[in-house]
Amino acid sequence: MNKLIRLYFFIAATMFTLTGSCQGNSYDPTHLYSVSELQTDFKFLQATLEKTHPNLYLYTPKAKLNLFFDSLYKCIVKPLSELEFYNLVTLINSKVKDGHTMLLPSEEAGNYFNENAKFFPFYISILNNRLYVNMNCSADTSIKEGAEILSINGSNTKDILKYLLTRQIRDGNNRTYPIWILTTYFKEYFSFSFGHPNTFFITYKTSKADKLTKTINALAKDSIRFYRQLKYAKRNSLSTEKQGITLQTNKQLSIATLSIKRFDADILKSVYNQNFDSTIKEVFNNIYEDHIQNLILDIRNNQGGDFETGKLLLSYLLRQPVKYLPYCNESDIITPKRDGFKGNLYVLINGGSFSSAVILSSYLETTKRAVFIGEETGGNKIIISGNPIDTILPNTKITFEISTTKYEIKKSHNLGNGIIPKYYTTFTIDNIVTDKDITKELAFSIILKSKK
Repeated sequence: MNKLIRLYFFIAATMFTLTGSCQGNSYDPTHLYSVSELQTDFKFLQATLEKTHPNLYLYTPKAKLNLFFDSLYKCIVKPLSELEFYNLVTLINSKVKDGHTMLLPSEEAGNYFNENAKFFPFYISILNNRLYVNMNCSADTSIKEGAEILSINGSNTKDILKYLLTRQIRDGNNRTYPIWILTTYFKEYFSFSFGHPNTFFITYKTSKADKLTKTINALAKDSIRFYRQLKYAKRNSLSTEKQGITLQTNKQLSIATLSIKRFDADILKSVYNQNFDSTIKEVFNNIYEDHIQNLILDIRNNQGGDFETGKLLLSYLLRQPVKYLPYCNESDIITPKRDGFKGNLYVLINGGSFSSAVILSSYLETTKRAVFIGEETGGNKIIISGNPIDTILPNTKITFEISTTKYEIKKSHNLGNGIIPKYYTTFTIDNIVTDKDITKELAFSIILKSKK
């Protein structure tokens, strides 16, 4: 279950970060692959999916998926560049709907753009199918946080979002995961589909003006990071916490907040220098000693990780034994620990809650152990695929991660949804740009009301 996590770290920290390792890259972004080469890559991709993927027809019946494959194959009628072909084959994501199966441009393409390209210098938020400026990381200061972007280089942003979201990975039928990914990596995915122009002609509006226009220079990644640090270093949501697992306790209110960024033990050890098992044991010892009655578990943006870490955490939270992945090789019985938490549990979730974070949440929901607050999780709560393997298309060298294992969490009718929170968080752009954590505030409000 860890490969997708490492792949995201690869996107965020390696593939699209300026380094000195790409000197002399001979990649040609204008190179056109022949129809025969593209057809070979497509057939290789289709055959690998059909041979390897355990849930290929979970959301699209075989007959319909075959027709879809045929229609895409027939679109290969002229030579295409790698990224043109990429934008064709990623349409498969909307049919397979597996968050652990994904396509990315080739490593050569990543290295080339890493060395030479400039990017869209804004961090954005997507709300109600509209695009807003979260952080302006350019030298220009005229476009303020909270402005709605109406068009980019002549293309309506609603059309841009539709184009990108149609090609984005997802897990089942929910939209929270593709929106979360696109929000997190907008400048990368925008460049995959719309290239790397030197300037961006932006039409936007603010609360004080109907429509304004501005031309903004594209920037290299290191420049974007420079302006982000310069302008937004004080944002809590951007704080570079040294811990992947944190506990904050309010003894007076008898409320503790446990935040877990990852369930990947290797990442927690290498990045945050934390051992999951010993850290969690210490956390619950502190909760017990402080007589905490209300625990907020924050797994927003937690992309998952290992089975063992999730099982250990469950043993501290459950009140009754559960069968963990009873229909899989990883089947186990989780028995609650004597010194586990017995009080009221509230779980904060969003579209970035995925993979083993959703498996954990699913068992908390099934046993009616927790109250969920926030947004629908990005991962499916009934059945998922995982344990992906790396594959490279033979000609274009597009990177392909494909699931190899089916994980059935519980026997239930699969609607393709994640965990649906009891209490939804409705964001506004003002909440986001002012760095207001309304989901956590809502959790505190619910707890305090329950005491009255």
